Amino acid sequence: MDILLQTYELFFSSWYVYLMFGMIFGSFLNVVVYRVPNGLSIVSPPSACPKCGYVIKWYDNIPVLSWLFLRGKCRKCKLPISIEYPIIELITGLITLGLFFYFGPSLKLIIYIPLAYTLLCITLVDFKTYSIPYGLNFTLLAIGSIGIIMNLFLADILPIDWMYSLLGALTGFGILFLIQLVGKIIYKQDAMGGGDLYLLGFSGLVLGPKLTLLAFMFGSLIAVISYSVPSFINLLKKKKLAQEFKDLAEKYEANLKLNSVDESLDIKGLKLQLLYNFSDESYKTLRDEIGDIVESKKLKNITILRLFFRYLAIKDKYNAEEIIKLVDINNSKLLEDVKTVISEDLIGYDSIKDNYELLLFNASQGFKVLLTENKKNLLKELKIIFVEKIKEKYSTLKSESEKVSFILSYNRLFQLNGYTAEQKLISEYAEEFIKDCDSRTAQAILSEMAFVYYKDFYFKESKESYEKLYILMKSNTIETNSVKSLYNASLFRIYFYKERLAFGPYLAIGIMLSALYGDKIINLYFKMLENVII
Repeated sequence: MDILLQTYELFFSSWYVYLMFGMIFGSFLNVVVYRVPNGLSIVSPPSACPKCGYVIKWYDNIPVLSWLFLRGKCRKCKLPISIEYPIIELITGLITLGLFFYFGPSLKLIIYIPLAYTLLCITLVDFKTYSIPYGLNFTLLAIGSIGIIMNLFLADILPIDWMYSLLGALTGFGILFLIQLVGKIIYKQDAMGGGDLYLLGFSGLVLGPKLTLLAFMFGSLIAVISYSVPSFINLLKKKKLAQEFKDLAEKYEANLKLNSVDESLDIKGLKLQLLYNFSDESYKTLRDEIGDIVESKKLKNITILRLFFRYLAIKDKYNAEEIIKLVDINNSKLLEDVKTVISEDLIGYDSIKDNYELLLFNASQGFKVLLTENKKNLLKELKIIFVEKIKEKYSTLKSESEKVSFILSYNRLFQLNGYTAEQKLISEYAEEFIKDCDSRTAQAILSEMAFVYYKDFYFKESKESYEKLYILMKSNTIETNSVKSLYNASLFRIYFYKERLAFGPYLAIGIMLSALYGDKIINLYFKMLENVII
């Protein structure tokens, strides 16, 4: 018995055991980082070369050493294996070793090692995809919950009791929820992803309120330092890039065959907002031209509604109030038109709820009644569905129009909500669909995808979609939506100049720093204050 006890103590107090364990687990983290964003199982099938499908044997899966022995190439196809794999394995091993040196052979490692692994996964996935899979955030919830339960029976697993754990979670959710709310009010768009909110909230179970606040401050400081230079460069370039999109839109507009006055006004209204934001005085001439058309023609409700928002965007309240009076409340398509317009990319007016409230505030009495009675339906949004359900639902669609509607609606929903695996599947459906459909449908899909990517600051993916769109526009009839997408991209660039910021990785670093050194840093800070005051 004594021999077994001594063996146990030796095993769990040997630093190299933790290094090896960490590197082995790092191999599993590579699987998680690759498969989770793609909606694949982390359990099966076995690890294989992503290029040739060769199932990796156990002797080719030894952390770091196998990669070195194979000289960074697949045994079968001889194509390169990314150096990212051994680096992650080594980093995971060093993190595990560092935690062992910090805590010693302590039960605390049961909480802090999984915490570090999960935060590392979140960091890597968020950098790659700009989203945090819900599974990783719920892993944090599980770690925090286990820590609370262990604390009830074994003292000092966490430095706080269960009440402070819950306060920590509330603090984490509260901080980022307030930022989201302010972003909605000021910028009319989400200033913080939902994944970041869950990340800080669930980590708060381990940290408590004080260290959760410190983690946010650390993460924000690191993010600002990392982000400030590219953001400043982008600010200098924003008008130049907006001008490039505007020039392209005008070039293609010259060859655009407009089928109606309403189509023409859609383009003119968009240009009106764009010229106003370019501080181009010609917007006044265009505004007068639009006014003359509005007075002389009977317009569709959807055109009137779009112009209403364009007038608001250029701060022309008088014309906004006048044009909304022209809405035909007896038209059977009115509610459908309202729902379409308040859901569109009307730059500066992107919140469906806010757009509805603006219409309600400015509408005539009869229109107000109609909007109020149908509020629930107008504000009803698509529900998030996951990979398997998407496949199941898409397979039941028969007509081309149903498939196009499904692709466009869910592309936007998943892209703007950070559901990477789901959005990737929708993109795959779109690419397959484009191969066989007519030019008009292909342009509708590509122009929507390109701008939705652009609006969410996925500039590389947006550029690729626009390049495919340009090819179609050169050899086929140019569609109105294609030109509108280019004008929208120009307008969006004028309004927003930032690159997409993956805040999760910086927040994850801040969380780990706070968990390990937060109390020491706070004590050091107060000692410095005492010295200054005394």
